[in-house]
Amino acid sequence: MRPSLLAAYVAAALLAGCGGGGGTSPASSIPANNPTNNAPSLSPSDIAQSATDAAFEPIDTGEADAGIGNGGLGTSSASRSAQALPHACKHRTTRTVTVNADNSITVETIHYYDDACTQVERDAIATRAVSGGTETISRTVTTFNQAHAQLGVRKSAYTLTGSTGSGSWTVTSAFYPGTSTTPIAQYGHAASLSASAYTATTGRIANDPKPSINASFGHQAAVNATVAMDSSNDTTFTGTRNGTSFKAGLGGLTLSAAPPFTISGGTQLGSSVLTGSVTFDADGNLAAVSLTGTLPGGNTLVVTSSTAANGAVTVNGTITSPAGTSVATFTTDASGNGILTLANGTQVPIVDWHVVW
Repeated sequence: MRPSLLAAYVAAALLAGCGGGGGTSPASSIPANNPTNNAPSLSPSDIAQSATDAAFEPIDTGEADAGIGNGGLGTSSASRSAQALPHACKHRTTRTVTVNADNSITVETIHYYDDACTQVERDAIATRAVSGGTETISRTVTTFNQAHAQLGVRKSAYTLTGSTGSGSWTVTSAFYPGTSTTPIAQYGHAASLSASAYTATTGRIANDPKPSINASFGHQAAVNATVAMDSSNDTTFTGTRNGTSFKAGLGGLTLSAAPPFTISGGTQLGSSVLTGSVTFDADGNLAAVSLTGTLPGGNTLVVTSSTAANGAVTVNGTITSPAGTSVATFTTDASGNGILTLANGTQVPIVDWHVVW
């Protein structure tokens, strides 16, 4: 799908959803999935939400981890310094670096819809400071449609100890849809890296207030992977992610305040196992993704990417039932903006790797 059409649809669907209209609730013509081991029956929206949470977690958190490792958030790295980061329009991205009066460093990375860098899609501002040997980063990512209406804001806080090549860090993040001041999603992420060995735990909660959903979904995962950085500072995470999905009434899930980040409350929907790789370029753009996995209820997930001649990346995901029938598909761009489509035709916007029911 062309980015301009994708952005237009996301904007229309999001505005309709926030107004209480637009989209339809999942039709009963799609049969519910009946997991084994006494797990609850899963509706199509349950399957779609738990699957996209599992799919988006390695991309969402991987961007944060890659930015720490390659210096893209203002941290020093073995391959380059923060002062080497600024550049004008390149691959639909610009970057500026400011050294502040208190010696903190602010890095602003803007992703654009167009090759000429005139239509802002995603504006990410990260400020990094060091105190007592500990680095902290405050980052805000604002996503826009092509009319420059705000689709959502993500606010994250990082704490890093050790070095980017052999250290550990935590990230806590909240996502605010549109211009809302109330987050509908949050995650906590703790990672460590030694040589090329990478381990992490993540807990992620999404609250879906739309009347037809009115529920909280969660996903927690443990990762064992390797990290490779090439001569272009592209960073690839390759490994396995073992996770558990949860569901509760709206607001019924709680994320622990400290690592390992775990979820409490609600009901466990089942487990997931994802294997594959995710790659980010030196500017934090998603460059490639290839994931396959099993999901709660025996459903399966395949996520792939393609790259156009101008470098634009499109991500496609397919969620399939144990019987081999389609449950849902999704398409996004490299910034995580796109559309989730259920098998009954219901379409739901995705903004910055979050499903906005």
